[in-house]
Amino acid sequence: MSLPGGPAATEPVTVATAGDGADELPLQVRFVVPPAFHEIPVLGTEEQIAEGLWEMVCEVLAPESDEIRIEWAAMLIAMIPPMAEAGVMYAGLCLLDVDGRPSTANVLMTMNPLDGIRYEEAVEVTLRDLAQGHPEAEVTEIELPAGRAAVMIGGAVTPVTGRQAAAADATVSTSVIQVYLPLPDEQRMLTMELSTPCAEDWDLYSAVFADIVRSIHLEFAAVETGPALLPEQRAYLPDGETRARIAAAFG
Repeated sequence: MSLPGGPAATEPVTVATAGDGADELPLQVRFVVPPAFHEIPVLGTEEQIAEGLWEMVCEVLAPESDEIRIEWAAMLIAMIPPMAEAGVMYAGLCLLDVDGRPSTANVLMTMNPLDGIRYEEAVEVTLRDLAQGHPEAEVTEIELPAGRAAVMIGGAVTPVTGRQAAAADATVSTSVIQVYLPLPDEQRMLTMELSTPCAEDWDLYSAVFADIVRSIHLEFAAVETGPALLPEQRAYLPDGETRARIAAAFG
């Protein structure tokens, strides 16, 4: 099974970030997201975000009533401030009909300072922190075209909002993949995240997410970056079964 609309969007998502100094070139991050994912506006003025969000909801939920579209818009707009605080620079929402049942997934891209962590040690520190902070999750490293990254596959339980919140069990279990890629400006960490409450569609979404993170392209102006070198010592080495499962998820 594949997502509708073809394997990739016509145009890649491009996020440009300013350098920290007057002489530093801006870093551009590009990645390709399938057209089944609709971008949630997270950057701009309040008016721009509200207008873009309503246009997106009307497009995605065109067959639905105004009541349902307004409920979705209210739910999504409440997520904008925490996403902005978390450093989210791209958010995508996928709503599908899979064999007659609804299915959904989200993709987020965030960018945050390394907070005193040396660029050369960023992957090792992240692997260690993820393994210690999420002992139930699967943690390992992967080599992407854009560089070496840390990966975590786990889950979360979150409260349900809206009309479903009155249910006896007003929570939802969500499966999550997070990829942590230190950026070549040596100052920031890029995080890509896929989350879905639809465990039965995990194979579909994880394969799509693998294509997204493999498409990440980094450049300072016209200077492209290549894969990072692997250090001799690694702070965390997962067992063979964990590595095999994550490798399978990423093809």
